[in-house]
Amino acid sequence: MKILFTNPAPIIKYGMQPGFEKHGWTTDRLEVPEQTEQGLRRKIDTFKPDYIFTESGVTHREMIFPVLEQMSIPHIYWAIEDPVANDGMAMEWAARSVLSLTPCQEMMPNYRRQGYRVICIPFAIDPDYYFRQPVDSQLASLDAVHIGNNYNVFAPRIAAYRYIIQPFIDHSANIAVYGMDWCNPAHAYSIPAEVHKGYLAHERTGSMYSSAKMVLGLHSIVDSVTMQSMRTFEVLGCGGFLLTQKTKAIEAMFENHKHLVWSASYEETVELMNYYLPRDEARATIAAQGMQHVHTHHTYERRAAEIIGALS
Repeated sequence: MKILFTNPAPIIKYGMQPGFEKHGWTTDRLEVPEQTEQGLRRKIDTFKPDYIFTESGVTHREMIFPVLEQMSIPHIYWAIEDPVANDGMAMEWAARSVLSLTPCQEMMPNYRRQGYRVICIPFAIDPDYYFRQPVDSQLASLDAVHIGNNYNVFAPRIAAYRYIIQPFIDHSANIAVYGMDWCNPAHAYSIPAEVHKGYLAHERTGSMYSSAKMVLGLHSIVDSVTMQSMRTFEVLGCGGFLLTQKTKAIEAMFENHKHLVWSASYEETVELMNYYLPRDEARATIAAQGMQHVHTHHTYERRAAEIIGALS
């Protein structure tokens, strides 16, 4: 079988696409210069896919909807913006898809009420890309690192900035934060300029996760048992020691102090920081167990198997 992915984002290129290939599927994807309606049609004419796969519907509807309306190729939609865009955008895509995938289990009844086929497909990793890398001695001097943008929305996330990141700043830890808008004074939370290290390409994150003493995890959605930041899986897949905001999904999928550690308050973060920073062996044990857990249970090969099963 052949499947065409309409976006070259890392979650596809380093995740779902190799997941399908490990089941013997032939895959291709649109690269950024090809992402036009005409580019999609040309790719379909040459590749002749059995399925088209789109993750995220924010910017692709003008390119894809006209093609789906005129051609009879089955479309699969992965609603990675769920639950935020579920009522509107997700349903528009579901109406044009033979199967919808949601990383948020709680959204499944919404699709079914409209008569759309849906299964829950949380984020995951491909172990051939996300694995423990050689420690970079310069990065290993970091007590903590966070990679992600400063979103001035989602109250639980903003609150977590103050009890996951801020304790390291207040206690003069060697911390680096990468991403956008961290020094924006108009945002509800900001950090000192010396803590912000700018943009980090996705291809460099593996070395960072494998080297820093702690990686700090933050989430926009906290009340789903499946939806969480995809970086949870990426950090653990690279053998990183993850100190993360406590959410329902984190509790449901992982064991505290076995696969990672979680915090729900400033005081708890300080306790975890003071306990684990000087204990290299304890961090290494938890990081190894977390890596083994996601390499076994949370891979895109397993996610693709679920999708293929639903299609058949």
